[in-house]
Amino acid sequence: MNACGNQGCMPWRVKPCGQASEPGGMTQRSCVYFGARYVLGPVREAVHLVHGPVGCTYYGAMVRGEARDLCGTALTEREIVFGGLDRLRKALREVWSLYPRARGAFLYATCSSGLIGEDLAGLARQAEREFGRRVVAINCPGFAGKSQAEGHALAYQALLDLVRPLPRYRYPTVNLVGEYNVAGEAREIRRLLEKLGVRVHTVLTGDTSWSEIETLARAHLNLLFCGSTARRFVSELRQRLGIPYLKVSFYGLSATGASLRRIGEVLGLSSTRVEALIREEEAGVLARIRPWLRIFDQRRALVVLGAGRLGPLSRMLRELGFEVLGVASVFGSPEDHREAAPFSDFLTDDPGDDEFERALAVLRPDLVITNAREQWRAVKLGFPTLSFPQERRRGPYAGYQGFTNFVLSLARVLSAPVWGLLGL
Repeated sequence: MNACGNQGCMPWRVKPCGQASEPGGMTQRSCVYFGARYVLGPVREAVHLVHGPVGCTYYGAMVRGEARDLCGTALTEREIVFGGLDRLRKALREVWSLYPRARGAFLYATCSSGLIGEDLAGLARQAEREFGRRVVAINCPGFAGKSQAEGHALAYQALLDLVRPLPRYRYPTVNLVGEYNVAGEAREIRRLLEKLGVRVHTVLTGDTSWSEIETLARAHLNLLFCGSTARRFVSELRQRLGIPYLKVSFYGLSATGASLRRIGEVLGLSSTRVEALIREEEAGVLARIRPWLRIFDQRRALVVLGAGRLGPLSRMLRELGFEVLGVASVFGSPEDHREAAPFSDFLTDDPGDDEFERALAVLRPDLVITNAREQWRAVKLGFPTLSFPQERRRGPYAGYQGFTNFVLSLARVLSAPVWGLLGL
């Protein structure tokens, strides 16, 4: 069934969130193991041990470009037939000698170890008694869910078990939860909060460590950025330890200003100080981006992304005058779609490659915002494309400086002379 509206018929079917991918659909989703690695990969002071073939370890090393203290058991056919726990036990002994300062270890199950029923949780308990350090097993074989979203949930559950009850800091302190520090976005958010006298204890999980996770209960407030991956985590912390949370977004001028005001209200900050910061930052941004705004007049965009940035990026495009033709998530949740719904009439989940190509052919957008995997398909078909997560050299897109970077990236893509050579 096609979705039809004022703009004609959409060439993709409207599919609800959370459904399994259709066989042969050429989905862009990843596996559960990938999702767990995405969340836990940047955690410092931890050994990351993958119990599976060497290919899974290599795949895990590519997640977000983070191969921090990553090792693998490199299972072979022999271990698949006769069991690989002895190999895992030996690997644990080796990693403690390689990383003597590590405070703990994450053990990742993969499809191979999951299929033969390896008891990672039992071995983790034995290893804790033997070595005197925390060992956390993540039961995340790739086939254990419909997409990487289940891996995100398993990873945050593992982090939840590390948190200890502690007294609060004397000064206003927050945790950034569900913030993955894409191209250094956490630095821009820290800068704004510190101007208001608010300290950031840790950034989950874009810039965090084992010890910071254990002590995150010292913060007064959790700021939730990606609700689809981390809402259950902050809800559990509120129930267990009484730490309130606030859903925020630092994408775009209006969202950043609104989030700063809400943070100020919850933490009891001076409203005069908050408003002064917002006026100062917005004035600087508008002065820098004004020469470029004419490029975006009456432009139309198509957004095809993973999940959590659908609504925020669509809002940013609307602020700049774009019409958002359609929004598709790769592994979206109902919350992601509710956030994106005000900005487009057409929403779907998990479009196949053929549907993506038909959408480009029918809609003829002036701009495509999509992930790193799909960007080359759009570029080869002749459509100006901006990939997300963005390359580090483009800088963050969050906060006021990030909004400036976003505008400059869009202007650079849309004004590239190559598109004029294609006769589009």
